[in-house]
Amino acid sequence: MAGRKNSVVKILTYIILAFMILIAVFPAVWMLSTSIKDVTELYDMPPELIPDRPTFGNYLNVLGQSKMYTAFFNSVIITACVVGMTLLLSILAGYGLSRYRFKGSGLVQTLLLFGQMVPGVVIIIPLYFAFSKMHLLDMHVSLVVADLALTIPMGVIMLTSFFKGVPRELEEAAKIDGCTGVGALFRVILPIAKPGIISVTIYTFINAWEEFLFALNLSMSEKTRTLPIAINTFAGEFSVDWGATMAAATVVALPVLALFLLCNKYFVQGLSDGAVKG
Repeated sequence: MAGRKNSVVKILTYIILAFMILIAVFPAVWMLSTSIKDVTELYDMPPELIPDRPTFGNYLNVLGQSKMYTAFFNSVIITACVVGMTLLLSILAGYGLSRYRFKGSGLVQTLLLFGQMVPGVVIIIPLYFAFSKMHLLDMHVSLVVADLALTIPMGVIMLTSFFKGVPRELEEAAKIDGCTGVGALFRVILPIAKPGIISVTIYTFINAWEEFLFALNLSMSEKTRTLPIAINTFAGEFSVDWGATMAAATVVALPVLALFLLCNKYFVQGLSDGAVKG
């Protein structure tokens, strides 16, 4: 009887999981389907998942526009700067918080957690006025700084947890062998904390690459417009080119998907280890 009950529970569990996976994957599948549909099939009733006449014209339309290349270049620059600066500052701050106790260290960690909990919509108005006063609107530096305000707190929190799990004896042994404190950090600590660093990299990349709110409000022209904002250009005043919009969205999503698939193992390990060690 108990075995039969367990089997029923397992079947129900698999059904629920399959349903949740379907809900999670369906929007992406529909996006891909729409991106290869001809304009005459976009409004078919009932809608069809598999188009009768697949076409890559939408992708040619997207990739043939120079403004998309400019937006791609802007996204690459901003994302690279945000990822690099987040890693550098998170490594140094996380190491300091995990190894040294000073007056107010607990308050610093609490403030970092608070900073992570604050949504971007709360800080966009103060940031806008601050950058306006400093004449930094419509510049790459304003977008980088705005993204850092959201990515650094989480990066420091995650890496602090990882560094706390690394035995101090390893550093002491490295220093006995002639390493400096900085040398021990980069030669001993960081290789051990590799899953955490990769997790922070993926988290930061996704946030910077797909960031919309700051880019929408702080960029005023094509010279700083990023890919998520460039997608909006396919929406007119009275109509939306859904085929081109979905093709552009697919192009934006591909780098994130590729990075996540390549580093999925490290990302899951980094999140789980950081949660346990923290």
